Amino acid sequence: MASGKAAIMNVHTNDEGTGSEYARIFRLLSAAKDEAEKLKLRNLAHLANMALLQVVIDWDGIDPERELDVNLEKLIGTKTKIALKDASKNLVLLDCH
Repeated sequence: MASGKAAIMNVHTNDEGTGSEYARIFRLLSAAKDEAEKLKLRNLAHLANMALLQVVIDWDGIDPERELDVNLEKLIGTKTKIALKDASKNLVLLDCH
């Protein structure tokens, strides 16, 4: 019975993402927020900020209601660096000369 319980604990659900998936979602939401700000769509920019915050919370698997000491601004900054670092791996530079 103990081995069956251990096996169940190792099963991943479809809702769990990898770090690269979270980084991709973070980049897409960041781009959407930037475009909303350029177009002065304040409500949409605010919603994108909320979505970015939720991605960071889910990415780290934290519960902000239980972990009162979590510095979300610092966490967002860290995740921004990670997401942008991952993006550079996917960039292809074309020399048009």
